[in-house]
Amino acid sequence: MCGITGIFSAPDTASAAEIKRMTDALRHRGPDDEGYLAVDVNRGTIHPLGGPDSQVQAVSVTDFHQSAGLLLGHRRLSIIDLSPLGHQPMSNQDGSTWIVFNGEIYNFGMIREELRQKGFEFRTKTDTEVIVAAYDFWGEGLLDRLDGMWAFVIYDHKRKILFGSRDRFGVKPLYYYHRNGRFAFASEVKSLMCLPFLNRELDREVLCGYLATGSDRVGERSFLKHVHEIPHGHAFIFDLRSRRLNLRRYYTLPFVDAWERFDPDRCQKHIFSVRERIFSSIQSHIVSDVPVGTCLSGGIDSSSIVCVINTILKKRQVAQIGERQKAFTACYQEEGLDESHWAACVSKSTDLLWHKVFPTSKDFIHDLEDLVYCQDYPFASTSIYAQYCVTRLTAKTGVKVLLDGQGGDELFTGYASYYATFLAEMARSLAWGDFAREWRNLENAPIGMGGLIKDFAKLHVNLIPKRIVKSCVGAMRPEIRYISRDLWNAYPPQNIQSGLSGIHSLNSLLDSFMNRVSLQTLLRYEDRNSMRFSIEARTPFADDKNLIEYVFGVPSVYKIHNGWSKYLLRKSMEDLLPEEVFRRRDKIGFATPERHWLAENGGHLLQYLSDDLMPYIDVASLRRDWCEMLARQNKSGITRIWPFINLAIWMRVYGFVS
Repeated sequence: MCGITGIFSAPDTASAAEIKRMTDALRHRGPDDEGYLAVDVNRGTIHPLGGPDSQVQAVSVTDFHQSAGLLLGHRRLSIIDLSPLGHQPMSNQDGSTWIVFNGEIYNFGMIREELRQKGFEFRTKTDTEVIVAAYDFWGEGLLDRLDGMWAFVIYDHKRKILFGSRDRFGVKPLYYYHRNGRFAFASEVKSLMCLPFLNRELDREVLCGYLATGSDRVGERSFLKHVHEIPHGHAFIFDLRSRRLNLRRYYTLPFVDAWERFDPDRCQKHIFSVRERIFSSIQSHIVSDVPVGTCLSGGIDSSSIVCVINTILKKRQVAQIGERQKAFTACYQEEGLDESHWAACVSKSTDLLWHKVFPTSKDFIHDLEDLVYCQDYPFASTSIYAQYCVTRLTAKTGVKVLLDGQGGDELFTGYASYYATFLAEMARSLAWGDFAREWRNLENAPIGMGGLIKDFAKLHVNLIPKRIVKSCVGAMRPEIRYISRDLWNAYPPQNIQSGLSGIHSLNSLLDSFMNRVSLQTLLRYEDRNSMRFSIEARTPFADDKNLIEYVFGVPSVYKIHNGWSKYLLRKSMEDLLPEEVFRRRDKIGFATPERHWLAENGGHLLQYLSDDLMPYIDVASLRRDWCEMLARQNKSGITRIWPFINLAIWMRVYGFVS
């Protein structure tokens, strides 16, 4: 994994000091190497530059004072080909194409061999060089051939353009600023904040939606008005002469939307095919030149990855895993949050080197500002702190690559909220036999009757006028009264509604969760938490095109069966998983005792409520009701006061308030 940056400023006024500050802000993403490229676009001169951490000889970026319209920066976390040959920015053979790249291309070996047969020669063993060669041969068509996770920007000297892209499913991030003749990009928003010409104006509508709902799903927008995210599955061309940005979608996930009655023989075929693809995916995800470990929550997703790797190790040695794989788990003393019992079952059955971390309230407060800083945005709950602790523990053991089950819930139907749509789809399709079977077996589902009724109601929330939704939310969420009246009245409650209009089948709901509702946010958490500790997180269930497209091509009826969620995954892993994990019905995921932590540290958190927040928060009222509000929060799960606390800390950490 790496961090990438770039600035274009016409006419030739991009500053080497600015690109250095931007790239230094991403050092955690790549502590092993740094590199820069300065381009005088008018004269066509190109200057490779270096810095204190550079592994190659080059003129220091701090000593470069010539004119340049384009500057690129790169921080490297060395994973494949650890030699200095992997230094970036990297060029093709004649120096006409340069790239800064963040990610892993899992099929780069196959592409390299294909290009070799077409006459290309390679001087490194990196996937980066393969991307450059593939661009030289196929142009923008190379995107159809890549499998993996990526965010890259290519400078094409002949065409005088920047060509950039993000992977199909949004694992690797890329943000940009395009205003007043300037264009800048970076792997994280904090890097763009280093630019002196960037107006750090807050997007008040995004901020209001976050305070009202607790949701930090903002799509292409960010909390800064002029900073946007390149959407996943998109590519762009920035023309250095016209200064125009053209953004286009290159990939849309296909899925089956027609109902099919359950057929046992077809189901067995799908189970076998899913198993084959999971094994193939994980084998490609453990290829590395540095130590590889696994995240183990005790849920079916991470347990499946651990058990598949264990099966692989029985057949062959994998040097970067070792004789016993290393797995990492967050544990708690609180009942209802701790999943270590299930993780212990997996550890026992696979003979792991099992590493555990026990996050506490004291640890949380100590790390809180760093957690907020590393995430870039305010976030929905403290649950991601468990992941933060796991990746920190991973780094301490020397493991550099961590496989994780992120995406399994969106791919294999892991959320309780899927059941209402699934049952409604069967009723709409008049599949009464299938409906009756699922209704009879709801005791196997992770949802009760009350939750099911609530989810049926949510299916129709988009039919309710927004003004009524706003009133209902205000009544149900008393914390909303602490939003500044001016802010609350200025923006319609667009983020309050579910955003799931047009959902009519389980597969269409899965597509929404995969591409819009949840996974994009979870992948952002994963990226920031892992990169904070220079760990490359790999997510087989969230980035493998072959596996994901196959599962989305399977009709809904095979994904939940006899009440069991994740039916295809369960059955495909049945002989590998411990019986107790295979039959597990509840779902916890990364969780924290949020209410307890906030209440225990209420006095400390209160200090963040600065008067400077008054344009956004009714600070006086919140201070007055502080103890009462902390006491009234949900006893488990996400609290409703957290967005106000998080926003206050975020604005302090990033210097928006004193």
